[in-house]
Amino acid sequence: MKTGIDLRKLISLMLILCGGLLFSQEETKVPLEEKLYEEYKSNGLDKAMELYENKKTAEFESLQEPLNILGYKLMMEDKDLEAAELVFKAQIEEYPEQANPYDSYGDLLLEKGEKEKAKEQFKKAAELAENIEDEEEKNQMKQASLSKLAKLENKHRQLDFLTGDWEITQTGYRDGQAMEVPASTQNVSYLPGESVLRIKHTREGNTPCCERIVAYDAMEDTYEMAFISSVNPTGIEVSDIKIKDNGNGKFEFIEDYNENDTQKKARHEITQTDNDHIQWNIYVPKEGSPDWELVSEMQFKRKA
Repeated sequence: MKTGIDLRKLISLMLILCGGLLFSQEETKVPLEEKLYEEYKSNGLDKAMELYENKKTAEFESLQEPLNILGYKLMMEDKDLEAAELVFKAQIEEYPEQANPYDSYGDLLLEKGEKEKAKEQFKKAAELAENIEDEEEKNQMKQASLSKLAKLENKHRQLDFLTGDWEITQTGYRDGQAMEVPASTQNVSYLPGESVLRIKHTREGNTPCCERIVAYDAMEDTYEMAFISSVNPTGIEVSDIKIKDNGNGKFEFIEDYNENDTQKKARHEITQTDNDHIQWNIYVPKEGSPDWELVSEMQFKRKA
């Protein structure tokens, strides 16, 4: 009889202990950021921040840092920009040498419409990203901040003046001798998303020629251009283009490309004389000389 009683007590004790363990496990399953958000909803931001100070135990990965997640939740779901700003500032104070808190704060400033201040935060994030030891994480962080910065500075839209339908007359040069090139047409437009340029070139008589896809690379501060022939299976040829705006409608492009396993360079001088006319000259390095040699003159006239 006594053995039975002891057994029941033992089972009861085990249930109590297991129940407590299950309760403890259940409690730890709730992420801290969710607890912070619940506290914010129930008692306000001050109480949520007090909870954070009491519950934080270690340095979190920056993207998963509870304050980072809480800040975005307040900004995107609750539209409480004032509270979100306090959270992101607190995150910067706690992790002043990490890149992501500045990037997150930049996003908040964009939501507030403070673009110039947002630029400064993205610049700071990109600078601090250089200190990240993991190469993949470093590149991801830099790319995120630099891409946002590029959009704010409109660097990805430097070629807007080329959009439209154009008639092109061209003169080519070989060894200084002029050669007439048949007239052609060109359609330049943005792909959906409005950041990637598509250039469709058609020869005289509406004969297909080629297409070019041009996109800005924020990491390298260059444009990348892919050339695809419409008629020959030559694959995709890629060039890097560095653009300099010389003002007054004048631009200089320095193009680096590979031809037959040889790295080559070309210089493009573009002058927008007015909204409907563009003069475009192309030069290549003169053999055995530091000078440039003219190889093509093009006149663009916007189609009526």
